Amino acid sequence: MRTVVTALIVMFTALGAPPWAPAGAQAAAPAAPATSTLNVSFKLDARLSGPTYGGERWVSGATYIGAAAQDAVEARVSAVDATGRSVKVSPSWTPSDPEMLAISPARGERVKITVRKIGESTVTVTFGGASRKLTVRAVERNGNKQVSITQ
Repeated sequence: MRTVVTALIVMFTALGAPPWAPAGAQAAAPAAPATSTLNVSFKLDARLSGPTYGGERWVSGATYIGAAAQDAVEARVSAVDATGRSVKVSPSWTPSDPEMLAISPARGERVKITVRKIGESTVTVTFGGASRKLTVRAVERNGNKQVSITQ
C-alpha cells in the first residue's frame, strides 16, 4: 500500500501538481541557482582575422588589446551557476566615467563599449549576486587610439 501511495505522489508531482493541492494549482518551480561566475569575452576586430571571413572570433583572456584606431569593442558575457551549468543572463554594464566610455545597451548579454577619450576607467558588469570589473585603458599610439581591457 505504501508503495502505491508513493508512486501516486511521484506521478502527480511530475505532472505539476501534488494530489493534495487544490484543483488547478501548480507545483512551485524550483528556484534558479544563484549565478556564481560571469565570464566576459571580446570580439576581435575583423582587421585582425586576415583577408578571408571566417566568422566572428571571440577571445576571453585576462587582457584584450584592440587593433590600432579601434575605439569600439563588442563584449559579451556568459555565466555559470555553482553547479557549473550555463545560466541565461542580462547583466547591467556600469562605467565609472561615462564621459570616457559609452556602453550600448546599458543592460544585456552583448554590448558595445565605445571609448570617447584617452584615459582609464572601469566597467562593472553585474547580474544577481555576481559581478566582474573591467579596466579600460585608452592610449594614443602614432596618432591613433588603442584600447586595452583587463579583467
